[in-house]
Amino acid sequence: MDPDIAGVLRQFGFIKRHSGMLYQSVVKADFPDLYSDEVKTIVEEFWDAKIHFESIRYKQKFGIYLQSMIFSEWLKESELKALLRKIDIECGKAIGVLESISTPLSKGDLDKLTALREELEKLSEVLPDINYGRNLNVAIDEYGKGDFLASALISSRVIIYALAQIPGKSDEEKVKFLREKGIIEKDRKDVHESIIKASRKARNFLSHDIKLFPTPSETLSLLGDAIGILEIVSKVLKEEIRRE
Repeated sequence: MDPDIAGVLRQFGFIKRHSGMLYQSVVKADFPDLYSDEVKTIVEEFWDAKIHFESIRYKQKFGIYLQSMIFSEWLKESELKALLRKIDIECGKAIGVLESISTPLSKGDLDKLTALREELEKLSEVLPDINYGRNLNVAIDEYGKGDFLASALISSRVIIYALAQIPGKSDEEKVKFLREKGIIEKDRKDVHESIIKASRKARNFLSHDIKLFPTPSETLSLLGDAIGILEIVSKVLKEEIRRE
C-alpha cells in the first residue's frame, strides 16, 4: 500500500474512533456543551484528513467526495450529535475508498460496496443508535480488505441484535408482528422468507462450528441482509416513538 494512503487511512481511523467515543460522551453528559472544544478539534482534524484525501482523489481519479463539516460555538446538543454522526459516516466512506484502491476487488464488488455504504448513510439518519452504522461500516471495510469471515461475523451480529428489537420469541412471531403492524406487506412472502433466512444464516455464522467459512457472495448477501433488517427495525422504532 502507498505510504501516503496508509497514513491518511490511519488518520481517518483515529478520527472515526474518537468521534464515536465523543458521541457517546455527549449523549450521556448532563452538560453536552462542555464537549464543544473536543468536537471543534475533531472537526479540525477531519478537515486536515480531507485535504489529504482530496490530494489522493486527484491522483487516483476516483469520483467519491467527502462532505464538509462546519463547527459553531453555539451548537445545541442535537446539533453536536448530528455533527459527530456525520463525521463518523464520512470517515467510514473515506476508509472504504482508500482501502479499495489497494484491494484486488472486482469493479462489480466495489460498486456493490459503494451502494451499500450509500444505503447505510441514508439509514443512519433515522436509526437511534450510532453503533448500528459503526458495526456495518466496519463490516464493509473488512470485506474491502478481503477478510470475508470478519465481515460476515460483524454483519451477523448486527442482524441478530437488530432482530432482537422486534417483539416475538421466534423469527416467525417477529414476522407476524411486522405484518400485523403493516410494516411489511402481508402478501410479500419473499420478504417474510428473507427475514427468516437472514436470521438463520446469521446464527449459523455465529455458531460454534469453526468449519464454517463464508464465500465472498455469502458475505455480500449478509451485508445486504443486515441493511435490509435495519431498514425494517428503523420503522419499528419510529412507530414506538410515535406512540409515546
